Amino acid sequence: MQLGDLLCAVPALRALRAAFPRAHITLIGLPWAQGFAARFRHYLDAFIPFPGAPGLPEREARADETATFRRRVEAAGFDLALQLHGNGSHSNGVVAGLGTRAWAGFHPPGVRAPDGAYSAVYPEGEPEVRRLLHLLALLGIPAQGEALEFPIAPDEWRESARLRERFGL
Repeated sequence: MQLGDLLCAVPALRALRAAFPRAHITLIGLPWAQGFAARFRHYLDAFIPFPGAPGLPEREARADETATFRRRVEAAGFDLALQLHGNGSHSNGVVAGLGTRAWAGFHPPGVRAPDGAYSAVYPEGEPEVRRLLHLLALLGIPAQGEALEFPIAPDEWRESARLRERFGL
């Protein structure tokens, strides 16, 4: 997932946190997304970098990182994995192989739902925010609004003010 995809996932993360305020929620994502996880620490408790997998366009599979990734995921003992990467045609196999007790995600229209998953047909034509909230609704998790958000730290506000003053903005 790229930045836009993760920003569209924020309403789903908000709903997940509201439904399970004491849960330990981990984002598994491309290495750059560690900064995203830190910025959204009110919804995310941890981050595990994803080493890539065959067939996923965002990153070539990194065999040297895969063993470490697998050990970290296994040690975490996740109860549930949510597959938020599109219609699942490339990523459902990855998520199914994480060894979680349960997982949920979309599958493409005309394709049978994956075995052992809470799955729904990918809602083509819906905005990304609503698609992901639809997945949570499948699990009985109510939405907490569709609004996007982007937390800005106090030091970032100060730097913004300094730059505005410096350049007369």
